[in-house]
Amino acid sequence: MSVSTPATPQQTSAPTPPASPRLVAAVVRGQRIAVPCPSWCVVDHSAQDLAFLEDLSHAGEAVTLPVRQFDGSVEKVLAAQVVQWPFARESEPYLSVDADGSGECNQYAEPAALAFADQLVAHAERIRCEVGKLGGARA
Repeated sequence: MSVSTPATPQQTSAPTPPASPRLVAAVVRGQRIAVPCPSWCVVDHSAQDLAFLEDLSHAGEAVTLPVRQFDGSVEKVLAAQVVQWPFARESEPYLSVDADGSGECNQYAEPAALAFADQLVAHAERIRCEVGKLGGARA
């Protein structure tokens, strides 16, 4: 004998709207103003007095690859972070990549950033293949 359970009505919820940026204080020419700031931004906008609103930028936390050097020090390379200059002419966020720690960065829009990430994965796989040769490399 089978026992059936009563059907429970499906509750449908309204789609969640995208998160609104938070408003934070920034200082431009000595005046405190409120500016929208995305959730990924880690910049303290009130810590500096900007000359122009266009100088305000958002930056996410940098992701780096630590590499031990010959002298034992550790250099952080391939620093990547999301950056946006919301009040500049080109205001779309992009991935900023500093390959060698020099401060010189390349900008990648989303499609190019994904392609760059795919190249990093492929490079890591090639390194794994090289590591696999170490066991049989002893003479």
